[in-house]
Amino acid sequence: MEPQAPNAGDSRGERRVYWARKLRRLQLDAEPIEEQLARYKRVTWALTVIPSIMALMFIALFSAFRRPDLGLLVALVLFGPVVTIAWLDYKALERNARAYLVELNAWSKTAVDDMETSSPPS
Repeated sequence: MEPQAPNAGDSRGERRVYWARKLRRLQLDAEPIEEQLARYKRVTWALTVIPSIMALMFIALFSAFRRPDLGLLVALVLFGPVVTIAWLDYKALERNARAYLVELNAWSKTAVDDMETSSPPS
C-alpha cells in the first residue's frame, strides 16, 4: 500500500508516519540519513560487483565451449535484473530521502520562525 500524499494541514506526527512508510528501510531517528544512504550505496555496489563477477564466469564457461554469445545472453538474463533493480531501488530511496530532508528543513525553519514571532517582547 502506497503512503498517502501529504496534506497542508497534516501534523508533524502524521508527516513522520508518512515518511517512515515512504522511506521503508531508513530509520528517521537512528543516525543521519546521509550515512544510511552511503551504507545502502555500498550495498548496491556489492550487488553490482558480485553478480558481474558471476556473469563473467558464465561467459568464460560458455566461451570455453565456443559459445560466448550464449554465455552473454545467460548472464544478462540471470544477473542483469539483479543489478538493474538494485540501482533503481537505491535511486528511488535516495530521491525520497532527499525529499524528506527538504521537508524536514522547511518544517524546522517554519518552527523557528513561529517561535520568534510568538515570543513575548522583552
